[in-house]
This record gives sequence, structure tokens and C-alpha cells, in this order.
Amino acid sequence: MTSPDLPPVDPFVVVAQALRCPRGSLSVESAMYKDHGWDSFGHVSVIVALEKAYGVCISNDEVMILTTMKAIIEFSQRSREAGQRDE
Repeated sequence: MTSPDLPPVDPFVVVAQALRCPRGSLSVESAMYKDHGWDSFGHVSVIVALEKAYGVCISNDEVMILTTMKAIIEFSQRSREAGQRDE
């Protein structure tokens, strides 16, 4: 659940911090095993960072899907919409 006083979470910032790379080096086309040390270990860091940023628990099935920035952006939008419905 997000607070109306807090700005929306930028998924690019979350992933960049998790992978310790510049935010500007990521694009919608960025993906696991393609960019910035986003290997299996980096993916764990990305998932943990997403869970903390959005206050959710990501299922194993979703972990397997969230391997591209495009998928993470879509996840971010769904999480934001779910948070708004819960308020």
C-alpha cells in the first residue's frame, strides 16, 4: 500500500540501485543476462528491491516473469493500481 503523500516508485531507479548501475543506462529493452550484471544473483537483488519498494511479496511464478524492464514496468503499474484500490 502506498501513501498518497509519497511520490510513485520509479521502477528504473529500483532496478538501477539493485544492480548498482546508472539509471540512465537502463531502457525498456533492458533484460536479465543482457545488461549490467543482471545475472541470477543480480535478479535476486532486483526482486528483493521490488518487494521492498512496493511492499509486496512476489511469487515464484512472477519472479520468473520479471526478467525484463518491460515486465517490471507492467508489474509496477499493476502494483500501483492495486495500492490505490486498497486505500
